[in-house]
Amino acid sequence: MSEALKTLKPKRLNDPDMRGAEKAIRRAALKARERARRFGHGIIVYENGKIVEKFTEEDEGTEIEPD
Repeated sequence: MSEALKTLKPKRLNDPDMRGAEKAIRRAALKARERARRFGHGIIVYENGKIVEKFTEEDEGTEIEPD
């Protein structure tokens, strides 16, 4: 990625649909984490070039091999 793209600040859109999008995404992420914790599953994330399963009780993840 070029340096120009890295330094650009995100534009705030005045679109009514976009105003609440960030809050909605954060709310959905919290619900997903809570559901995963309730059922004993981890959250799948991409970290350091690998796909890992993170558990709320543990800092270490389980590496998942992509298909």
